[in-house]
Amino acid sequence: MTDGRAALLVVAVPAIACLVVAASLVLLRLAQVRREQRRARLRGAAWRHVLALTTGEDDEVIVAREALAGLPRRATLAIAEDAFALVPKVRGAGRDRLRGVLRGWGLEAESRQLARSRSVVARCRGIHRLAVLADPDAAELVSAALTDRAFAVRRTAMLAAGSFPEPGLLSRALDRVVAEPALRRDFLAAVVRMGGDVVPVLRLELGRGLRQGEEGERRARLAAEAIGLVGGIGARSTLESALVQGGPELRMACIEALGELGSAASVPVLVGALADPDPEVRRATARALGRIGGEQVLLELALALDDPAVEVARTAAQSLQRSGPAGMMVLRSRSAPVARETVALAELARV
Repeated sequence: MTDGRAALLVVAVPAIACLVVAASLVLLRLAQVRREQRRARLRGAAWRHVLALTTGEDDEVIVAREALAGLPRRATLAIAEDAFALVPKVRGAGRDRLRGVLRGWGLEAESRQLARSRSVVARCRGIHRLAVLADPDAAELVSAALTDRAFAVRRTAMLAAGSFPEPGLLSRALDRVVAEPALRRDFLAAVVRMGGDVVPVLRLELGRGLRQGEEGERRARLAAEAIGLVGGIGARSTLESALVQGGPELRMACIEALGELGSAASVPVLVGALADPDPEVRRATARALGRIGGEQVLLELALALDDPAVEVARTAAQSLQRSGPAGMMVLRSRSAPVARETVALAELARV
């Protein structure tokens, strides 16, 4: 081979390779565009039936249900993810109808398979879908996922537990978060979704934690927080009893919960907590009393303005300020530094 031909090959081969790669990329892009266009056509035709199913009149619902039940597999795949995302945004009968359609497409069985997959991402997707479908039979699968080896799966399962307000699952979720505090926020979010029906279970768990002494204090604290979030007024007496039994963190959790419940009947117990030796407990108490309000509360908060811990006194002043004109009148009548400070800042805000 001459030097000229060798030089030509050196130049031509890379050029041809570049052309082949470029052509392949163009073809792949064209194929992707066609798939996206086909999916958009399928989705557009089917999505109007999904919307009619969830928000339409009775006759529209009947037509939409029949149309969705007869969709081909490729069409259901085109709208499945969007349909799952829509379920939490719909309320009442519309949500139940949409869940029924998703189950009819076989997506519940598919979600169970995903939840048992070796892939962490697939397990998370499967558990999330099962939570969206909220089939009580899936509660055990979600419960098992609370101890999955992957943190992402455990967190997904903790959030998914909110779709299954069952005593056994709630207790297991509480066991998990006691062992793994990083899941605390997810646990509380799940309890809020469960709602007030789980208050009796939380009350029992609070008592169970108290009986376990220091080892059970974290359980009791989490139960107390959850009771406050779901408005468990029926557990008020249990919270008041726990207030005088636990350590500072448990006392603060009970105080915060009583403040959230807002019952005037808790005022005497909370007033006693204003004398707690821990300043953080006294601060939480001043905040809780401010949420409850009332004439007796204003008088007690006025006394707390002279608390030796300045943050406690400042919190009491802020609670009085949030109590409206009556609270501001109390602040103006007091000579405590935090009272004068709060009044001055309020006047500046009005300028």
